[in-house]
Amino acid sequence: MLAQQSVRAQKPGQVIDQVVAVVGSNVIMQSEIEMEFRQIDKEFEGDLPDTMRCAILQQKIQDYILLTKAQLDSVPVNEDRVEAELEKRIRYFARQFPGGEKGMEEFYGKSISQIKSDNREKIRQSMLIQEMQGKAMKDVKITPNDVRRFYNEIPTDSIPFYSAEVEVAQLVIEPKVSAEAKQIAYEKITELRNRIVNGDNFNTLAVLYSDDKASATNGGELGYFGRGEMVPEFEAAAYRLKPDSISKIIETKYGYHILKLVDRKGDNINVRHILVRPQIFKSDVQKARTTIDSIVWLVKLDSLTFEEAAKKFSDDEDTKGNGGFITEGRTGTSRVPVDELDKQIYFRLDGMKPGDITEPELITLAGPDKQQAWRVLYLKTEYKPHRANLRDDYQKFQAMANQRKQSQALVDYISRARKELYIRISPQYSTCRGVQQLLIKK
Repeated sequence: MLAQQSVRAQKPGQVIDQVVAVVGSNVIMQSEIEMEFRQIDKEFEGDLPDTMRCAILQQKIQDYILLTKAQLDSVPVNEDRVEAELEKRIRYFARQFPGGEKGMEEFYGKSISQIKSDNREKIRQSMLIQEMQGKAMKDVKITPNDVRRFYNEIPTDSIPFYSAEVEVAQLVIEPKVSAEAKQIAYEKITELRNRIVNGDNFNTLAVLYSDDKASATNGGELGYFGRGEMVPEFEAAAYRLKPDSISKIIETKYGYHILKLVDRKGDNINVRHILVRPQIFKSDVQKARTTIDSIVWLVKLDSLTFEEAAKKFSDDEDTKGNGGFITEGRTGTSRVPVDELDKQIYFRLDGMKPGDITEPELITLAGPDKQQAWRVLYLKTEYKPHRANLRDDYQKFQAMANQRKQSQALVDYISRARKELYIRISPQYSTCRGVQQLLIKK
């Protein structure tokens, strides 16, 4: 095929750039196809068929149809959201380089402002595409008949076989900071602020004393952020700062902070901060154990269900909203394959029966501060390995049916939109069936 011959004629690592597709006023370059091809090839650690380039181009054309339609319809983009997303990505990638943003600038040979300029339009376009995808799928609703029809269309020999699964919920209680610990932390942050006001270097004290270890190594500098990205108390203090001024002591859920303005660009700001986190004493840990014991006792007395207890008392924000239940990542259902469970949870469930609740266990929470908490697990249901069926696996088939219906709604929307647009494909992709079908106007 011509696309294959063209690519194979190139020297390894060499890209002969050219326009391979035009959608409205937007163009797709061969270099874009090659870049994605190499990324996918690297992830799969093997030779990909050249037809993968056809698939990449097809997806890009579909995205550009949505983008062009958004541009023609003058779909608005919140520029503050664009800037916030841009800053978020810059901060994320800067953390991957020694020296943060300076290391990133040295690696790319560009200033941070140039890197932002190069990527701002890409982020804006990505947001427009997402907006149009949401518009295409917003009216999709799934009914029991849709689920049943989806299930009945699956060939008998293609119905999936599910391994053992469980419905398991957790209730987590974190030790609460004592008034004594808060007072000690407040006195420490007050002393640090007084030292800075009297001439000590903010950056040095941040390195030595800040409990935010991620920023401490950079003198407490956080990098640029926009409104809505920080907790309210911190953000309000940051935006009130004047050049070279030191904030008052700010209390957030993380502890006590003092801030210093580094720079302001439009509505985005960069500050340094020092965090002093109140310590958790052994007595606080024991009080948390007493609290979780009392909650479990109420559940065992049938004063409330485990799900109600988790919603009311659990400190785990990821699970408390759905009654403490851990969910399966792909479908979001509460039935989780046992081989996908966290290892600690898997071993704790060994020997349990449905309805059992574990003894409280002291665990270390994710995060740089290595905070401890008490956790109990509740095994609601266990399912043996089985051939999937509607009675036992309704939620899974509902999620799959909904995904298919959303995908079809998006395909239909793109099919209608492409008839209104000018689309041209380079001859080298003339044998890509999926790409060519996007040219058909009927």
